[in-house]
Amino acid sequence: MAIFLWIIFLSAGLWFLALIFAKIPQVIQTPVVRKIKKTSGENLLSYFWHLLKNALGKIWHFILEAKDLTPSKQITKQVDRVRQAFRIRVRKSDSDPQWLPEATELVLQKSEQVKERSPEDIYLEAIKSDPLDISAYEGLGRLYLQERNFEEAFEIFQYLTVHKPQKDIYWSNLALCFYSLKKFDKAAEAYEKALNINNKIPARWINLALCFEALDEPVKAIKATSQALQLDKRNVGYMMFLANIYIKIENFVRAEEMLEQILELEPTNNAARQKLMKLKI
Repeated sequence: MAIFLWIIFLSAGLWFLALIFAKIPQVIQTPVVRKIKKTSGENLLSYFWHLLKNALGKIWHFILEAKDLTPSKQITKQVDRVRQAFRIRVRKSDSDPQWLPEATELVLQKSEQVKERSPEDIYLEAIKSDPLDISAYEGLGRLYLQERNFEEAFEIFQYLTVHKPQKDIYWSNLALCFYSLKKFDKAAEAYEKALNINNKIPARWINLALCFEALDEPVKAIKATSQALQLDKRNVGYMMFLANIYIKIENFVRAEEMLEQILELEPTNNAARQKLMKLKI
Protein backbone atom coordinates (compact mmCIF):
# COMPACT_ATOMS: atom_id res chain seq x y z
CA MET A 1 0.00 0.00 0.00
CA ALA A 2 2.79 2.41 0.87
CA ILE A 3 4.56 1.58 -2.38
CA PHE A 4 1.35 2.35 -4.31
CA LEU A 5 0.95 5.76 -2.64
CA TRP A 6 4.61 6.57 -3.29
CA ILE A 7 4.13 5.77 -7.02
CA ILE A 8 1.04 8.05 -7.18
CA PHE A 9 2.91 10.91 -5.45
CA LEU A 10 5.92 10.55 -7.77
CA SER A 11 3.68 10.50 -10.87
CA ALA A 12 1.87 13.67 -9.75
CA GLY A 13 5.18 15.41 -9.18
CA LEU A 14 6.47 14.47 -12.62
CA TRP A 15 3.20 15.63 -14.20
CA PHE A 16 3.46 18.97 -12.40
CA LEU A 17 7.06 19.49 -13.57
CA ALA A 18 6.08 18.63 -17.14
CA LEU A 19 3.28 21.20 -17.00
CA ILE A 20 5.69 23.90 -15.80
CA PHE A 21 8.24 23.17 -18.56
CA ALA A 22 5.45 23.23 -21.13
CA LYS A 23 4.38 26.75 -20.04
CA ILE A 24 7.90 28.25 -20.01
CA PRO A 25 7.92 29.27 -23.75
CA GLN A 26 4.58 31.07 -23.33
CA VAL A 27 5.84 32.96 -20.30
CA ILE A 28 8.99 34.07 -22.16
CA GLN A 29 7.15 35.22 -25.32
CA THR A 30 4.18 36.95 -23.71
CA PRO A 31 4.76 40.45 -22.13
CA VAL A 32 3.55 40.94 -18.62
CA VAL A 33 0.75 43.54 -18.79
CA ARG A 34 -0.91 43.32 -15.44
CA LYS A 35 1.08 44.81 -12.59
CA ILE A 36 1.29 42.86 -9.37
CA LYS A 37 -0.62 44.59 -6.62
CA LYS A 38 1.73 45.81 -3.94
CA THR A 39 1.24 45.04 -0.32
CA SER A 40 0.79 47.87 2.20
CA GLY A 41 4.43 47.48 3.25
CA GLU A 42 5.65 47.88 -0.34
CA ASN A 43 3.45 50.98 -0.82
CA LEU A 44 4.91 52.56 2.31
CA LEU A 45 8.46 51.81 1.17
CA SER A 46 7.74 53.36 -2.27
CA TYR A 47 6.27 56.48 -0.64
CA PHE A 48 9.35 57.08 1.53
CA TRP A 49 11.66 56.47 -1.45
CA HIS A 50 9.74 59.12 -3.45
CA LEU A 51 10.17 61.66 -0.62
CA LEU A 52 13.87 60.87 -0.31
CA LYS A 53 14.42 61.23 -4.05
CA ASN A 54 12.68 64.67 -4.13
CA ALA A 55 14.73 65.87 -1.17
CA LEU A 56 17.98 64.75 -2.79
CA GLY A 57 16.95 66.50 -6.02
CA LYS A 58 16.34 69.80 -4.23
CA ILE A 59 19.66 69.55 -2.38
CA TRP A 60 21.49 68.87 -5.66
CA HIS A 61 19.78 71.82 -7.38
CA PHE A 62 20.81 74.05 -4.47
CA ILE A 63 24.43 72.86 -4.77
CA LEU A 64 24.42 73.61 -8.52
CA GLU A 65 23.07 77.13 -7.92
CA ALA A 66 25.68 77.76 -5.23
CA LYS A 67 28.37 76.80 -7.73
CA ASP A 68 26.77 78.96 -10.47
CA LEU A 69 26.30 75.88 -12.65
CA THR A 70 22.64 76.62 -13.24
CA PRO A 71 20.73 79.95 -13.12
CA SER A 72 18.44 80.58 -10.18
CA LYS A 73 14.76 80.77 -11.11
CA GLN A 74 14.21 83.35 -8.37
CA ILE A 75 16.91 85.64 -9.76
CA THR A 76 15.48 85.32 -13.26
CA LYS A 77 12.06 86.35 -11.98
CA GLN A 78 13.52 89.37 -10.17
CA VAL A 79 15.51 90.38 -13.25
CA ASP A 80 12.31 90.27 -15.29
CA ARG A 81 10.57 92.46 -12.72
CA VAL A 82 13.37 95.02 -12.78
CA ARG A 83 13.57 94.94 -16.58
CA GLN A 84 9.82 95.50 -16.93
CA ALA A 85 9.95 98.40 -14.48
CA PHE A 86 12.14 100.42 -16.84
CA ARG A 87 10.72 102.26 -19.81
CA ILE A 88 12.00 104.76 -22.36
CA ARG A 89 10.21 108.08 -22.53
CA VAL A 90 8.26 108.42 -25.77
CA ARG A 91 7.99 111.76 -27.50
CA LYS A 92 4.33 112.80 -27.33
CA SER A 93 4.23 116.07 -29.26
CA ASP A 94 6.21 118.25 -31.64
CA SER A 95 7.15 120.56 -28.77
CA ASP A 96 8.61 117.74 -26.70
CA PRO A 97 12.44 117.79 -27.03
CA GLN A 98 13.66 114.71 -28.80
CA TRP A 99 17.44 114.74 -28.79
CA LEU A 100 20.18 114.02 -26.29
CA PRO A 101 20.08 111.94 -24.28
CA GLU A 102 18.13 109.36 -26.25
CA ALA A 103 18.01 106.68 -23.58
CA THR A 104 17.31 108.74 -20.46
CA GLU A 105 14.04 109.06 -18.54
CA LEU A 106 14.18 105.39 -17.57
CA VAL A 107 11.94 105.29 -14.51
CA LEU A 108 11.83 102.57 -11.88
CA GLN A 109 8.31 102.51 -10.49
CA LYS A 110 8.18 102.39 -6.68
CA SER A 111 5.70 99.53 -6.75
CA GLU A 112 8.12 97.50 -8.83
CA GLN A 113 11.22 98.07 -6.73
CA VAL A 114 12.89 94.90 -5.57
CA LYS A 115 13.42 94.87 -1.82
CA GLU A 116 16.78 94.27 -0.17
CA ARG A 117 18.81 94.17 -3.41
CA SER A 118 19.32 96.99 -5.87
CA PRO A 119 18.53 96.57 -9.59
CA GLU A 120 22.28 96.72 -10.26
CA ASP A 121 22.92 93.79 -7.90
CA ILE A 122 20.19 91.73 -9.55
CA TYR A 123 21.52 92.37 -13.05
CA LEU A 124 25.08 91.57 -11.96
CA GLU A 125 23.95 88.35 -10.29
CA ALA A 126 22.01 87.37 -13.40
CA ILE A 127 25.10 87.99 -15.55
CA LYS A 128 27.21 85.97 -13.12
CA SER A 129 24.76 83.07 -13.40
CA ASP A 130 24.57 83.35 -17.20
CA PRO A 131 27.47 85.33 -18.75
CA LEU A 132 25.77 85.11 -22.16
CA ASP A 133 22.53 86.79 -21.06
CA ILE A 134 22.52 89.76 -23.47
CA SER A 135 19.26 91.14 -22.09
CA ALA A 136 20.80 91.38 -18.61
CA TYR A 137 23.77 93.33 -20.02
CA GLU A 138 21.37 95.64 -21.87
CA GLY A 139 19.29 96.27 -18.76
CA LEU A 140 22.41 97.00 -16.73
CA GLY A 141 23.70 99.41 -19.37
CA ARG A 142 20.42 101.31 -19.46
CA LEU A 143 20.42 101.44 -15.67
CA TYR A 144 23.89 103.02 -15.72
CA LEU A 145 22.68 105.58 -18.27
CA GLN A 146 19.78 106.48 -16.01
CA GLU A 147 22.19 106.96 -13.13
CA ARG A 148 24.51 108.99 -15.38
CA ASN A 149 27.28 106.49 -14.71
CA PHE A 150 28.64 106.88 -18.22
CA GLU A 151 31.97 105.15 -17.58
CA GLU A 152 30.27 101.90 -16.56
CA ALA A 153 27.63 102.29 -19.27
CA PHE A 154 30.40 102.70 -21.84
CA GLU A 155 31.93 99.35 -20.82
CA ILE A 156 28.56 97.61 -21.15
CA PHE A 157 27.57 99.03 -24.54
CA GLN A 158 31.04 98.57 -25.97
CA TYR A 159 30.70 94.88 -25.06
CA LEU A 160 27.22 94.74 -26.63
CA THR A 161 28.34 96.35 -29.90
CA VAL A 162 31.06 93.71 -30.20
CA HIS A 163 28.68 90.81 -29.65
CA LYS A 164 25.59 92.30 -31.36
CA PRO A 165 26.92 94.79 -33.94
CA GLN A 166 23.66 94.69 -35.90
CA LYS A 167 21.70 96.35 -33.04
CA ASP A 168 21.51 100.07 -33.80
CA ILE A 169 20.34 101.00 -30.28
CA TYR A 170 23.59 99.64 -28.84
CA TRP A 171 25.63 101.93 -31.11
CA SER A 172 23.36 104.86 -30.27
CA ASN A 173 23.72 104.32 -26.53
CA LEU A 174 27.48 103.86 -26.90
CA ALA A 175 27.54 107.20 -28.74
CA LEU A 176 25.63 108.79 -25.87
CA CYS A 177 28.31 107.52 -23.48
CA PHE A 178 31.08 108.96 -25.65
CA TYR A 179 29.28 112.30 -25.95
CA SER A 180 28.72 112.52 -22.20
CA LEU A 181 32.41 111.76 -21.64
CA LYS A 182 33.25 114.57 -24.12
CA LYS A 183 34.76 112.18 -26.65
CA PHE A 184 32.90 113.84 -29.49
CA ASP A 185 34.81 112.25 -32.36
CA LYS A 186 34.09 108.75 -31.02
CA ALA A 187 30.48 109.73 -30.41
CA ALA A 188 30.10 110.87 -34.03
CA GLU A 189 31.53 107.57 -35.29
CA ALA A 190 29.14 105.56 -33.12
CA TYR A 191 26.11 107.62 -34.22
CA GLU A 192 27.10 107.13 -37.85
CA LYS A 193 27.22 103.36 -37.32
CA ALA A 194 23.78 103.47 -35.72
CA LEU A 195 22.46 105.49 -38.66
CA ASN A 196 23.99 103.06 -41.14
CA ILE A 197 21.75 100.40 -39.61
CA ASN A 198 18.66 102.58 -39.12
CA ASN A 199 18.55 106.10 -40.58
CA LYS A 200 14.86 106.75 -39.91
CA ILE A 201 15.22 108.17 -36.39
CA PRO A 202 15.54 111.98 -36.57
CA ALA A 203 16.89 112.30 -33.01
CA ARG A 204 20.02 110.42 -34.01
CA TRP A 205 20.70 112.83 -36.85
CA ILE A 206 20.39 115.71 -34.39
CA ASN A 207 22.68 113.95 -31.93
CA LEU A 208 25.20 113.52 -34.74
CA ALA A 209 24.84 117.22 -35.50
CA LEU A 210 25.55 118.03 -31.85
CA CYS A 211 28.75 116.00 -32.08
CA PHE A 212 29.84 117.89 -35.20
CA GLU A 213 28.98 121.19 -33.54
CA ALA A 214 31.17 120.25 -30.56
CA LEU A 215 33.96 119.33 -33.01
CA ASP A 216 33.53 122.75 -34.69
CA GLU A 217 32.44 121.21 -37.98
CA PRO A 218 29.39 123.35 -38.82
CA VAL A 219 28.99 122.14 -42.41
CA LYS A 220 28.60 118.53 -41.26
CA ALA A 221 26.29 119.69 -38.46
CA ILE A 222 24.07 121.46 -41.01
CA LYS A 223 23.86 118.34 -43.19
CA ALA A 224 22.94 116.14 -40.25
CA THR A 225 20.30 118.59 -39.02
CA SER A 226 18.82 118.83 -42.51
CA GLN A 227 18.47 115.03 -42.52
CA ALA A 228 16.60 115.23 -39.22
CA LEU A 229 14.24 117.88 -40.60
CA GLN A 230 13.46 115.73 -43.62
CA LEU A 231 12.14 113.12 -41.19
CA ASP A 232 10.45 115.61 -38.82
CA LYS A 233 9.61 118.67 -40.91
CA ARG A 234 7.66 120.58 -38.26
CA ASN A 235 10.13 120.25 -35.41
CA VAL A 236 10.72 123.81 -34.25
CA GLY A 237 13.58 122.76 -31.99
CA TYR A 238 15.52 121.37 -34.92
CA MET A 239 14.85 124.54 -36.91
CA MET A 240 16.12 126.74 -34.09
CA PHE A 241 19.24 124.60 -33.76
CA LEU A 242 19.90 124.93 -37.49
CA ALA A 243 19.27 128.70 -37.40
CA ASN A 244 21.85 129.07 -34.63
CA ILE A 245 24.43 127.19 -36.69
CA TYR A 246 23.78 129.50 -39.65
CA ILE A 247 24.19 132.52 -37.37
CA LYS A 248 27.44 131.08 -36.03
CA ILE A 249 28.94 130.77 -39.52
CA GLU A 250 27.42 134.17 -40.45
CA ASN A 251 25.09 132.79 -43.10
CA PHE A 252 22.41 135.28 -42.09
CA VAL A 253 20.22 134.75 -45.13
CA ARG A 254 19.67 131.07 -44.35
CA ALA A 255 19.30 131.92 -40.65
CA GLU A 256 16.48 134.38 -41.44
CA GLU A 257 14.76 131.78 -43.60
CA MET A 258 14.80 129.25 -40.78
CA LEU A 259 13.54 131.78 -38.22
CA GLU A 260 10.71 132.81 -40.53
CA GLN A 261 9.70 129.16 -40.94
CA ILE A 262 9.59 128.87 -37.16
CA LEU A 263 7.31 131.91 -36.88
CA GLU A 264 5.00 130.49 -39.54
CA LEU A 265 4.52 127.42 -37.37
CA GLU A 266 4.59 129.29 -34.04
CA PRO A 267 3.72 132.99 -34.43
CA THR A 268 4.15 133.53 -30.68
CA ASN A 269 7.69 132.15 -30.54
CA ASN A 270 9.45 135.11 -28.90
CA ALA A 271 12.94 133.61 -29.11
CA ALA A 272 12.70 133.23 -32.89
CA ARG A 273 11.16 136.70 -33.27
CA GLN A 274 13.91 138.39 -31.26
CA LYS A 275 16.67 136.62 -33.20
CA LEU A 276 15.03 137.60 -36.48
CA MET A 277 14.71 141.24 -35.39
CA LYS A 278 18.42 141.36 -34.50
CA LEU A 279 19.35 139.98 -37.92
CA LYS A 280 17.22 142.52 -39.74
CA ILE A 281 18.57 145.56 -37.88
